[in-house]
Amino acid sequence: MLKNLLCALLFISAGVQSQNTITGTLSPKNNLVTRVVLYQLKGAKQVYVSNSKMDNDQFKMEIPQGASAGMYRLSFNPGVVGYIDFLFSQADVKLKFDPLNISSTLEFSNSEENKTYANYLNETAIVKQRLDSLQITFFGLKDKKQDKITIDLFAETLNIYAKTQSEYEKRTEGKLANHFIKSARNYFAPTLFTSPQEYLNSVKQHYFDFINFEDNAMKNSNFFGEKAIEYVFYLNVSDDVQVQNALYKNAISEVMQKVGGNNEVKSEILTSLIYAFEQFENMPLIDFVLDNFYSKLPANFKDEAFVDEMQSKIKLAIGNKAPEITWEENGVQKKLSELTISENYILVFWSTTCSHCLQEIPKLYEFTNGNNKMHVIAVALEDNNKDYEQFTSKLTTWTNILGLKKWENEMAHEYKINSTPTYFILDQEKRIVAKPEHFDDVKAYFEN
Repeated sequence: MLKNLLCALLFISAGVQSQNTITGTLSPKNNLVTRVVLYQLKGAKQVYVSNSKMDNDQFKMEIPQGASAGMYRLSFNPGVVGYIDFLFSQADVKLKFDPLNISSTLEFSNSEENKTYANYLNETAIVKQRLDSLQITFFGLKDKKQDKITIDLFAETLNIYAKTQSEYEKRTEGKLANHFIKSARNYFAPTLFTSPQEYLNSVKQHYFDFINFEDNAMKNSNFFGEKAIEYVFYLNVSDDVQVQNALYKNAISEVMQKVGGNNEVKSEILTSLIYAFEQFENMPLIDFVLDNFYSKLPANFKDEAFVDEMQSKIKLAIGNKAPEITWEENGVQKKLSELTISENYILVFWSTTCSHCLQEIPKLYEFTNGNNKMHVIAVALEDNNKDYEQFTSKLTTWTNILGLKKWENEMAHEYKINSTPTYFILDQEKRIVAKPEHFDDVKAYFEN
C-alpha cells in the first residue's frame, strides 16, 4: 500500500513539474543554422532562457517550469539574418521554417494559438495595406467617377477589416493572443481624407486608441516598445535635421503622456527608444530622453549601469570633445587637450599582441610620416611592456603612450575599447570628427 502511494505521489510530482518544449525543424534541410538561442522578451530586454545545437536539421529546448507566459524569441548563430517571435502560454510549441526566408515559410504545427496569431497578422496586414493604398490613390484623383469607385472600394474593404478583426478577437477570447490582437487593431476613419496632412493627423490622433498600457499580459513582450518606435520614427519625418529632432522630442513627450503613470512601461519604452537612437548615433536625442524622462523615473525603474553606458557613448559621439588623456613624456606631464602640434589628430588604440594591429600600424605610420597636418597619438594596451619599446622605437614621429592592464586600463574604459585597433580622428580643438573602423577608412577620410 505504501509503495503504491509513493509511486502515485511521484507520478503526480512528475506531472506537476513537467516542462514545456520548443521544437523546430529546418525545411528544406540545410547547414546554415548550427545553433539556436531562446530568449524571453521583457520590454527592451532579451532575457536568456536556453540554447541548442542543431541535430539533423532539428532542435529541441525545454522551457523552464514556471516560465511566465508572453512573447519569446528564437535567434540563430551569426550569419543567419532574422529571428522568430512566438507566443508561449504553458504549452509545447513546434514549428518549421526556412532560415533563408523565415517570414514567409514559418509554420506552427501544434500551437493553435500561434497559428491563429500568425494568420491574423498576415490577413490583417493585407487588408490594412489595401486601405492605405486606396487612401493614397484618392489624394491624386481628379475624376468624380474614379472618386466614387475608390470611395466604394474603401468602404467595402473597411467593412472586411472590421469583420476580420472582430472574428479574431472572438476566436481568441481568454487566450494570450487576444491581448496582442486587440492591441494591434488600427483606427481607420469612415471616410477618405482629401489631404495627406489631414490623414496623417488622424493616424497620429488615433494611434494609441486600442493599446492598454496597463495590460500585464503585454509586459512580457516588446510590443509597447515597438509601437512607440513606430510612432516616433515613422510618423514624424523631416529632411531638416533640426526640425527632425524637434519632431522626435515632441513625439516622445506625446508617447509618455499616453502611457500615463505606469513607470514600468515608461522605463521599457524609454529604454527601447534610447537603443533605437543609439543605432542612428543620434546622441543629442539619447541625452534628451535620459535627462527629461528616464532620470525622473523612481530608482527601482532605472538601470544605473545602462545610464552609465549610454552617457559614456554620448561622450564619444561625433562632435563632442574627446575625453582627456594624460601621460608623462621625459618627466613632463602631458594632456591631450593641451596639444597644439597639428591641425588633426589620429588617436589609435592598439596592442602588440593584436595581429590586425601589426598589419595596420606600419601602414598608418607610413601614411602619416612626414605629414605635418596630422599627428598620431598611439595608445598601446598591454599586459606588460615586454614588446612595447621594441615596436614603438620604430614609430619615432608619433606620441606613444603605454596603457598597462590592457582592457582594464583607465583609458580603455574611458573610450569603451573592446577591440583593437580602434581609431578616432580629432580636429584641432580635440573634437571627435570621425570614428573609422580600419586603416583604409582613416586613409580615405583624409584623401577625400
